[in-house]
Amino acid sequence: MEKAVARTRRWWMDLVAIAVSIGVPILVVLFYLEGLVVGKLLQPPVVFVGYVTVADPGSALTLAAVVGCVGAATVGQWTLYRGFNEESSEFFGLRRTVPYLESLPEVVQGRISERRLAFVERQFESYGGMAICVTNAVPGIRGLMTIVAGVSAYPLRRFLFVSGVGNCLYVGVLLATAWGLLGAARIVGIT
Repeated sequence: MEKAVARTRRWWMDLVAIAVSIGVPILVVLFYLEGLVVGKLLQPPVVFVGYVTVADPGSALTLAAVVGCVGAATVGQWTLYRGFNEESSEFFGLRRTVPYLESLPEVVQGRISERRLAFVERQFESYGGMAICVTNAVPGIRGLMTIVAGVSAYPLRRFLFVSGVGNCLYVGVLLATAWGLLGAARIVGIT
């Protein structure tokens, strides 16, 4: 019985070591896709909280995950913004080279209800950049303001700044949730 327990414990430790080593790059890709509003099906917030809670990667890897996820979500939103902003120049001919990128705005628009988009448009008209920042920190409507900002040709630098601040708030809440779960697990004696 003790050998089976030791084997199981080693197996879990190996699994955690693998998760720690490849977790950050996977999170970065998931948050980029979430920034495009495409990755919502993969639930990056749940993966992030699970990664920090289960793997307990330590300060350096947690910081790398936070910075990587904030950056990736912001770059994903910037990609979406460019897709809806007709004044955006094309980098490297990507829109012509990768057919999906050209159709991305239509795909995203097809996934969003008219009611939700109308709500987002009203908030953007009323609050501008503050609305982008706040909605980036709210699950469910997170990132939708990017579409309206792109269509209205909101200034790019301001968009990137307020989008990044909103993404920082969002990932900060996810990190606090993970640390809370980790602390509760330690109190109960699970970890």
